[in-house]
Amino acid sequence: MLLVLLVILLAIPLALLTGGRLQNLALHPLTALPWLGLAAFFQLFGALAAGTFYAAGLIASAICIAIFLRRNLNRPGVPLLALGFFSNALVVALNGAMPVAPSALTAAGLSPTVAPGPRHELETPATLLPWLGDTLPLALPTTGQAISLGDLLTASGAALLLHTALQPTPEPELPGSEMAS
Repeated sequence: MLLVLLVILLAIPLALLTGGRLQNLALHPLTALPWLGLAAFFQLFGALAAGTFYAAGLIASAICIAIFLRRNLNRPGVPLLALGFFSNALVVALNGAMPVAPSALTAAGLSPTVAPGPRHELETPATLLPWLGDTLPLALPTTGQAISLGDLLTASGAALLLHTALQPTPEPELPGSEMAS
């Protein structure tokens, strides 16, 4: 999540430097935004609940996010967002939590013996599709973390979506407005 936030914070000034404008966001509205709000509610519910309610909240959240992504799939960047989301969801569903490679934790300056949070577990030989887990170190000046291929795809999709949404919409050519040669 930190990676996505950093990428968004970098994408905005880059888009502005290349002719983008914040007011152009209104010209490129996303559809089905209430599904994201519902997903956030279920995420919070799942985080505060325990046992079966925890899993139910996460599943409900994932369904809401999938609906939102499907409804916006024609937008630039959303296919990358969807691929990243489903990559992460698949590895979590198969393993019960996001597997984290101890080597990635070490390279990011973290303890290789402690999973970074309740939704993560250390990778073991029994981990299914470990290459989709948090295997990439991200060492930042004040903090480090391990990220997944899905996180990279999600961040890339978010950056592309934001960058294109800030760009001006080309004016449609009117019939008969071609210049004579």
